This record gives sequence, C-alpha cells and structure tokens, in this order.
Amino acid sequence: MDEREMSWFCAYTPVELLAAAGFRPVRRFGYPHGLEAADTYLHPALCPYVRACLAEALNGDAPRHAVFVNCCDGMRRLHDAWGDLFPGSFSFLLDLPRNPGGRGREILKLEFHRLLRALEEYAGLTVEAEDLHRACRESSELRLSYIRAAEGKAGVARVELAQETQEYRFPLEVEENRGKEGGVPVLLTGNLLNPRGLVAFLERAGARVVWADLCNGDRPFTAESPVEGEDVPRMLESLAAHYLERHPCARMADGERRYRLLAERFKASGARGVIYASLKFCDSYLYDFPRLEVRLRREGIPLLRLESDYADGHAGQLLTRVEAFLEMIAGD
Repeated sequence: MDEREMSWFCAYTPVELLAAAGFRPVRRFGYPHGLEAADTYLHPALCPYVRACLAEALNGDAPRHAVFVNCCDGMRRLHDAWGDLFPGSFSFLLDLPRNPGGRGREILKLEFHRLLRALEEYAGLTVEAEDLHRACRESSELRLSYIRAAEGKAGVARVELAQETQEYRFPLEVEENRGKEGGVPVLLTGNLLNPRGLVAFLERAGARVVWADLCNGDRPFTAESPVEGEDVPRMLESLAAHYLERHPCARMADGERRYRLLAERFKASGARGVIYASLKFCDSYLYDFPRLEVRLRREGIPLLRLESDYADGHAGQLLTRVEAFLEMIAGD
C-alpha cells in the first residue's frame, strides 16, 4: 500500500491541501456488499456508506491515512473507530460550518489552516504558496476534465466516471463512448449511491440519469472559483469560499439555494422528473425531503422518493413504483 495515499470520504474535504503536502487524495467508496464486517465496531443502524468504508479498511484495501469531515454523526463515529483501529496512521477530523456566509468562511479557513499544519507536522515539511497553487491548478484541471468527459454520459457511466475522477488520477483516463442512450431522462438527487446498485437498477428500469446530484456524482464539480492570493493564508481564505459556494448538500443550512439550483438544473438538463434517493439512517436527507418536495411540487416537477442500503439487494422490490413513475413522466 502506498504510504503517500490519503483516504477521504466527504465532498467538502479540501483535497488540494492533501496534494500540496505531498499526498495522493483517494476518495473511498467502501465495500457495499461487505459492510457487515464493520458491525463489530459500528452500530448496524448507522450510515451504510460509513460502515462500508470501515469494512474496506479492515480488509486492508484502503489507505490508512485519512481525513474526515465532521459533517454528520456517522462520519464522526467512523473517525473514532478509525483512530482506535489504526493508531499509527494519520487521522484528522475537520469541522465544517453549516452556513456559507462570512462567518462560515472564516471558520472553514481556520479549519483548513489547522489541517495544513497537521499535515506539515506529520510529513515533516512546509507547504509553500507555490505548492498550494500547483495543487489548486491540478484540481481545477481535473474538474474540467470531468466536465468534458461526462458530456453525454448518463446513469452508471456518469457516476462511475465521477468516482474515478475523485480518486485524483492524472491525467484522467476516460473512454470515448458517450454512455447508454435512450430511456426517460431524470435528475437523480441524494447523498451517495452505489453506481452498480440502485443507479444501475434505475437504468435497467428505463430511466436515463442525465444529472447525478450526489456527493459521488456531479455535485463536487459544480463550482469553479479560481483560488486567489499570493500567500498561503489568503489562498486558504479563497479555498474556503470555493468549497462553500459549490452546490450544497442537505447537511448545509442554505436549503433555499439548494432547491433553486436543483430546479434550474432540472430545466437545463431536459429531465422529465426527479428521483430522490438517499441512504438509510441519514437524518440530514430525511429532514431535507419534505421541504424539497413542497418546493418541487409547487413548480410542477414530478418527484419520486427511494431509499438505499448501499448494497441495494432490495432494488427489485421497487420496480413497480419506478416503472409507474417513468410511465407517468414519459407521457407528460
């Protein structure tokens, strides 16, 4: 295992700081079909993505160095278990403000500074402005590569491409095909889904996911704000603003901006309906759905809610509901 690889799990992780400190940031997606291996250390009524990531690490297939974002209770518990199980590895918990305003940016800038100092101390180096400029430039190039490569792709191909991109590969290697054609165009929104699980099932049922508003889908690539500043402190402030300006997830406080951006993306993508699919035990998305439902219904946007356990062995039981929804919106 490469000792310079660094696991990360949340789309708000500042991968540029990891790369500037000489690490290769690798987004982990865990073992969807083997998450029970983590049940000795984490409660089974906890986020299945979190348990799947711990199961992957327990099997020795994930870098032990890791940066966690304090975005939910499940991620905090993963950080706690990780530190106990892998005590010799670098482990850091980054606080994330819920508000995107000036105070939120200041808090996130200070958290980025705290993370950078910890990385420098562990790696025995000092990150200079040129190191951070290089990492930010590479991250921006990777984002643009994804946008170009994702054009015309849908469903499984689109989400898998997003996951490969978040493994921080340079240069990004993509296939030339434009993905599966046909199907009823839908916008998929939620937290994080297994592309070979529920996403593949939707494709087989006749849906064409033209936009994947997931944290392992299109959402991390939605904001381009060039990082400015001639020194590290100013660049950290600019980077904090960049992360808080991207399309927010349900955990963030700016729900109205999230709903507005979803409605705009729905119209721009040519989708016929919205499928809201979230992981079990996710409080943020349980709270988010009723508000989003009211907003989308008010604008006449058809909506279907589904739930995933990440492995999605139950997906076939949803077939009637999905097919009825697709039939309804295909005739609109």
